[in-house]
Amino acid sequence: MAAAERQTRDKQERAVRRINKRFWQLAGLALFVLVVAPLLFWFFEHERNADVQQIPSAYLWIVRTLIEEGSAYDIKTAGGFLVFYVVQIAGISLVAFVSGAIASKLVTTVMQKGKGMGSTNAKDHIVICGWSGKGAEIIRELRAREVQDPRRIVVLANLENDPTKVDDVEFFRGDPSDETDLLRAGIDRCSMAIVLADESMPAATDVERDARTLFTVLAVETVNADAYTCVEVIRSENRRHFLNTKANELVISAEVTGALLAGSAANPGLSKVVTNLVTHPEDQEFYRIPVPADLVGRPVSEALVTLKERQDALLVGIVRGIDDYLLNPPMTQTLAADEHLLVISSFVRMDAAS
Repeated sequence: MAAAERQTRDKQERAVRRINKRFWQLAGLALFVLVVAPLLFWFFEHERNADVQQIPSAYLWIVRTLIEEGSAYDIKTAGGFLVFYVVQIAGISLVAFVSGAIASKLVTTVMQKGKGMGSTNAKDHIVICGWSGKGAEIIRELRAREVQDPRRIVVLANLENDPTKVDDVEFFRGDPSDETDLLRAGIDRCSMAIVLADESMPAATDVERDARTLFTVLAVETVNADAYTCVEVIRSENRRHFLNTKANELVISAEVTGALLAGSAANPGLSKVVTNLVTHPEDQEFYRIPVPADLVGRPVSEALVTLKERQDALLVGIVRGIDDYLLNPPMTQTLAADEHLLVISSFVRMDAAS
């Protein structure tokens, strides 16, 4: 099965290379006819032909010659006649060739997008490595209207077709643990990498999927150690392997699911509360906001009242750096200018307050 997929992919890549080669050949022909030929015509004619004293006159000659049946000016030299005949021969099919080249390039672009070939020019974007049923939900959350800093999203997965079905999300087919494919996805320029427990191989066991995830994390760190990495791990006993990497966040599926189920059993309705806070429905969500200027140096007790009155927001934590959270801070804790606040509020309220 894998060999057949590689053969299909190789055929598609060869077809794209042929189309690209044809495009550049035709582009070279157009460059010669439209740019070089007028210069040659001027070189041969300008000393003996009053109509071609200036270079712009030669470009006017090429335009009129391509439109009209014969030469726009009387030709005085053998070199001028040679250029004219070359232009006549090339110009007859130039328009059709250029149209075909443009169409071929458009076909190439469509093929590359639909089949995950090519590479991205994105920068400071988010790369989703691997694909699973969680991918669509992640993209939906990252594209929610409440997200104040929407970044470009690139998906790299070993799938034949684009699984996202989202126009502004780029998909590239490849192995997320392969450095070459990661570079096609712009991993060296991304700001964040989300590594999913890949489901592109349905027959793989949980242990095998965690192993592939580990290889992917190591490959990402090799190419871009500065990227903020969020990693999904299936089995909690595999956590120790990932702790040896530089992954910024580990989400252990078994632990999160088990803890939420246990918490919901002890506190009925808790799962609805958590879902509400971490997704983007028309209700309350978590937001990370800068410390307002007038609250810098003020205690948490004052910030609690001010934020509630001003934005109907509930302060639940202080964020220091990228991911250092101080939850339920003491009332006497003072706020610094370089900190952020974790609050619960509605998008409407936060948007109106800003």
